[in-house]
Amino acid sequence: MTSFPPGSGDQPQSPALQLLSVNETAVLLGCSRANIYGLVEAGQLPVIAIGRSRGYRIDRRDIEAFIERRKTCRVGKRPAPPAPRPRLKHIKL
Repeated sequence: MTSFPPGSGDQPQSPALQLLSVNETAVLLGCSRANIYGLVEAGQLPVIAIGRSRGYRIDRRDIEAFIERRKTCRVGKRPAPPAPRPRLKHIKL
């Protein structure tokens, strides 16, 4: 039998599951719904499908993990811009 600390309500402490809609996720990340669907299709943001017509729900912990993966730290000089592409003389615009 497992013993939990007193005052814990005999339940292990775990972060509460919080599911957000695509709209709520877009507001949280400051982007459009289309971007969220693109991240889902690319496999970068896991989702939970809710029935056929209720759409997706996204676990807030997955959103936080996505944000941590996307963080970058730039130190020093910026990388040099790519070399300009040569103009194609045979194509007229």
